[in-house]
Amino acid sequence: MGFRFIHTADWQIAKPFANMPAALGGELAAARVGIIARVAAIARAEGAAHVLVAGDVFDGDLIDTVVIRRALEQLRQEAGITWVLLPGNHDPARAGGLWERIVRIGVPDNVAVLTEAKPFDLAPEAVVLPAPLTSKNPGRDPTEWMDHAITPPGVLRIGLAHGSVQGFGSDGESSVPLARDRAERAGLAYLALGDWHGAKQIDARTWYSGTPEPDRFKDNDAGNVLAVTVDGLALPVVKRVASAHFDWVQMTSVIRSIDDLQAIERNVAALAYASSRVLLSLTFSGALTLSEYAELESWKQTIEGRLRHLELDNLDLAVTATSGELETLDSLAGQEGAQGGVLTVAARQLAAISQDQAHPQRVAADLALRRLFAFAAEEREAGV
Repeated sequence: MGFRFIHTADWQIAKPFANMPAALGGELAAARVGIIARVAAIARAEGAAHVLVAGDVFDGDLIDTVVIRRALEQLRQEAGITWVLLPGNHDPARAGGLWERIVRIGVPDNVAVLTEAKPFDLAPEAVVLPAPLTSKNPGRDPTEWMDHAITPPGVLRIGLAHGSVQGFGSDGESSVPLARDRAERAGLAYLALGDWHGAKQIDARTWYSGTPEPDRFKDNDAGNVLAVTVDGLALPVVKRVASAHFDWVQMTSVIRSIDDLQAIERNVAALAYASSRVLLSLTFSGALTLSEYAELESWKQTIEGRLRHLELDNLDLAVTATSGELETLDSLAGQEGAQGGVLTVAARQLAAISQDQAHPQRVAADLALRRLFAFAAEEREAGV
């Protein structure tokens, strides 16, 4: 049956999400602490009694003590699971740093903090060879010592490290460079890596697990942990298991009419996650008339209400103003005397500037014209 464990990394507990609305940032931060319970549930379902965290357990050194205590308490409560924590570049094991604070607070009995590069007996049949980081920029390969590490005969050697494999990621420019063939050189049954935030296989025995809770709009297979089985000289069996609470989704679409938005709605409805747990980044290109653009603005508010968060980039969406649309702008807003009304006059001026390729305010005029028409449509719908 072999030895089974969970490989995870890059929890980055206490990540601030300062670029998000405050309420959402709080939920995203809470989801990172919630990783512990979700990973524990996966471990039990997969028949694994050990969880290896390959660095960046926390997002930095300057973390409130209450956040640290909450995380430690969550780990303590997951009885029956041994948690193996490795310092990474966000939370290095430097003198007077985070991990010394954790030791002073008290490490739970089911948690092992590996701050030294020496073998750690994980189980009778397996030993971990850790490569803890003691600074953010060591400028060397911290896994070199694994080649010469002495372990009992017949015991599975499992490497645990945090950094960038040469030829992948930062392509050798990382301040924490890792040899691509370390698993082969050191006779490792498996090398569990952290730093890259998506699940990625480097070779048959070397994997990045990625972060179990995505933190950005990036299509890199984030939001998983790896259930790993190692058995003697056989190649490890690695299984991706979904672990995220929130789903960060990117969509791009070329729209030529307002009817094309129905396809976006179908794609959102087809997501595996409940829409209230989806953060969606939409990028639109194509072309719409001003009237259609006003409908797009209304649609945006509708779809935004179904999601936890929406970011819409439509700067590459061309909006054309027909003469008929400009002439009826005042009446659209519920203003009588549409012909030559103040809104129509303003719209004509903005349209002229937006169509002048040499005008320095062309882009601003285009955005203002879009908003003017959208506001007029909103007033009409509100009965103003």
